[in-house]
Amino acid sequence: MKVTFRKVREGDLKRLNEIINDVEANRFLNTAAPVSMKSTRDFFNSLRKDERSWYAVLADGVVVGGIILNLHGDKTKRSSHVASIGINLAREYWGMGVGDKAIKFLTGLARKHKVKRFELQYIEGNERARRLYEKNGFKKEGVRKKAFKLNGRYYDSIVMAKFLK
Repeated sequence: MKVTFRKVREGDLKRLNEIINDVEANRFLNTAAPVSMKSTRDFFNSLRKDERSWYAVLADGVVVGGIILNLHGDKTKRSSHVASIGINLAREYWGMGVGDKAIKFLTGLARKHKVKRFELQYIEGNERARRLYEKNGFKKEGVRKKAFKLNGRYYDSIVMAKFLK
């Protein structure tokens, strides 16, 4: 399977909206389903105005997810060396190495932006994500207690980071 990445296009929005609305794929995301097509389109349009970069993940030319690189400040800010990431993949592509390739792509992109601190958060219980991030050099830094709410229950958010050379 060939995995590639490119900036999200308007034609990708329907598929990305389907993926985010998959209940199982959405379970550990901060955005609760259902997500309207209008919200997905508004998000796409908002990215043209800020420092976030949204990329489509393609497996053999088919959109199978989206990834985001959030730069934390322009060159005048003291946090300009920091970026965070987000990954959302279609469930049928979990465990196939797509997430690993996404992390490597995002790491390369971060380096191009002169990022030194690369950070993320995942929700407690998402062991698949934890293993992926640890495999790619992220280290646990802390816990945000009860920072995530799902079906009336609170979950901790785990903060991880790695430093790029």
